[in-house]
Amino acid sequence: MTIQGALPTFIAALILAGCASQPTNQVPAAGEKPSPTAARPLERMAGQQVLVLPVQYLAFHDSLGWQQSVPNRAAYLARLDTVIASTLTARGLGQAWTFGPEVARAARLNSIIMPDARALSAEWLRGRLLPDQTVREPLASQVRSLVGLKGSRYALLPVEMRLEGEGGTGVATLRLVMIDSRLAQVRWVGEVRSDRARSFSPALAASVAARFADLVAEP
Repeated sequence: MTIQGALPTFIAALILAGCASQPTNQVPAAGEKPSPTAARPLERMAGQQVLVLPVQYLAFHDSLGWQQSVPNRAAYLARLDTVIASTLTARGLGQAWTFGPEVARAARLNSIIMPDARALSAEWLRGRLLPDQTVREPLASQVRSLVGLKGSRYALLPVEMRLEGEGGTGVATLRLVMIDSRLAQVRWVGEVRSDRARSFSPALAASVAARFADLVAEP
């Protein structure tokens, strides 16, 4: 589906994050100055066709021993995809957006011509990104192929779920990258953080998924 109207202007005006440690919440409309208090930088994408790809990586940088609670990283990331899908669907995005579990299933069913949606070549997206940076190959072709499943243009790639501990508590941080598959360009980068927790539990995934949904729609 071709995205028309004001969307190209909006996408061109997105402000990219300077580095992975800083959330990107500044997304002005064309001609406007960026506002540091922008609550929902992806709100204008709510009614558009967007593919939310599976979360690619899980990293632990904590002193709390949480890594021992995740013996199977692939299974944990699959559960996280399901939590993200259910949370964003509850915010009214289920009609227009397609989520990780469905993307992964479709890719498996078409594995002869489709890449593994849970094993994309996205390692470099964990580092510093520049405004309108070109998406490298083979990731550009992989995303273009997956987005073609729904005939859409834009993909939101949850690159990495990072768990960090400090002072006896921990937090989960999810890095997100918006990709224009037709132009093979990074259009937006942001991070969301969960509430702090003293123990590892499903509440971390639920909290980070809720913060993800906050970028797009009200609770």
